[in-house]
Amino acid sequence: MRKINNINLILLLWLLMENVTAQYTNNYWCFGDSAYVDWSNPGSPFVGSAAFNYRNGSASIGDSNGLLLYAGLKNNIAPLDCYLWNKFHKRIGDVNRIKGGLWYHASLFIPHPLNDSLIYLFTAGVTNEPYGLYVTTINYKANNDSGIVVQKNFQLNNFPAYDALMGVRHGNGRDWWVVFQRYNANFTTFYNDYYLFLISPLGISGPFIQNIGSFHSTNGGHVIFSSDGSMYANVNPRGLIELYNFDRCTGLITSTIPIEQEPASGPYPHWYGSCAFSPDDSKLYVLEGMVNNDTAHIWQFDLNASNIAASKQVIVSFPDPLEGVYQMKLAPDNKIYISAFDRNFSWPYPDTSIAFTTINNNLSVINYPDSLGAACDFQPFSFNLGPGRSYFGLPNNPDYELGAWVGSPCDTLSVGVDDNEPQQQVFFQAWYNSEWNMIHVNASKLKGRTGSLRLFDMEGRLVFEKKVEVIAGGYVTTEISMQGIAKGMYIVNLLTEKEYLSGKVMK
Repeated sequence: MRKINNINLILLLWLLMENVTAQYTNNYWCFGDSAYVDWSNPGSPFVGSAAFNYRNGSASIGDSNGLLLYAGLKNNIAPLDCYLWNKFHKRIGDVNRIKGGLWYHASLFIPHPLNDSLIYLFTAGVTNEPYGLYVTTINYKANNDSGIVVQKNFQLNNFPAYDALMGVRHGNGRDWWVVFQRYNANFTTFYNDYYLFLISPLGISGPFIQNIGSFHSTNGGHVIFSSDGSMYANVNPRGLIELYNFDRCTGLITSTIPIEQEPASGPYPHWYGSCAFSPDDSKLYVLEGMVNNDTAHIWQFDLNASNIAASKQVIVSFPDPLEGVYQMKLAPDNKIYISAFDRNFSWPYPDTSIAFTTINNNLSVINYPDSLGAACDFQPFSFNLGPGRSYFGLPNNPDYELGAWVGSPCDTLSVGVDDNEPQQQVFFQAWYNSEWNMIHVNASKLKGRTGSLRLFDMEGRLVFEKKVEVIAGGYVTTEISMQGIAKGMYIVNLLTEKEYLSGKVMK
């Protein structure tokens, strides 16, 4: 075992992990009633079948080798929580009841920044208790690539969630930001606060809280980032359309560009909470959904106009009350696709050929979304889903292919690995949860079987110690209560008979 020096002066988190080789992509969509689209060849996408049947949103992730994981709901199974499938379209073990994740933008996959076996699934409880933001950790390579859940339903907060969970890659090209907003379940208090979580080799840190922009009075919405991650749009059903400038290095929301505001009282314009940037970020499309038998519209805003609000023009109207258009998403072929729910049927659709209709068996398409007005070429129900059908939702996936912010202060990486030691396949994280006043410690692929967890202050004094047991697979998941321990910087050490791991944590 190598000698550790200056334990109370330096950050001793040696990230002894396997190098990342997976290149995560935007190519895999699983949604609706068994709908699956593989965009690996954008000019000729493959259309197949997924395993679930879910009327609202979903999440999916794949890499250069294909689809890896997706999450949603299989029919109307009570209790209504999120379920998880692997690339073989099989449920992962007997895993069920992943809390939250039932609405349009309430689930999200984020890859681990340095371990290409681990993926985080973030889920948010919007309308049903338990509320809050949860994270589930999956090793998708385990069990012969069938996957296992390492940790399920770890709660990051307990706020009722605004249905607009989204992530964006950090400016360094490795880490991630996850954006969470809350609302008041009684609709008596309005919020404009943003909770940002940083996903890095140190684990999940935060929240970093900012108050900016307009207050929102509803639990529905949609947040989507621009192609370079420097801007995002926030849209909700009560009329809010707002742009925000975002710093991918610091996570700071630097300014707000209001387009339309929520009216003080109804009737509301009912932006359904779905929007999409054009590929060159010059246009913003917003879907105005149907309320009862009203007409639905897709609106276009010119973001290069001197008055963005005044540039608003309708691209298409849907007068048929049976055409329930609800979500839109930019695809890898640089076209925008719109899902619809055929109101002739309830959910789930019957498994009969007569229940496959023009509305539910196709997506509508904006073929040239960078173009102004009618030149964007909207084509209704023109992309066939083969054996699948659409409901309200499309997958709530971030841009997995967004790279580093080149030339920014954070476009270089430095990882503290001892070059004189062979790199091992060990994962260790320690982070402080201010809401629970405790430090969470997670490790995997440990070689030892028993260990000791210790907490030192910056003067080297031991302030906490306990024994830990390494479970099958080399996992340790535990906590350190910080009750009665003063604020400041601390060193967390995990020592087994085979390894010595350490990290710095701020309370």
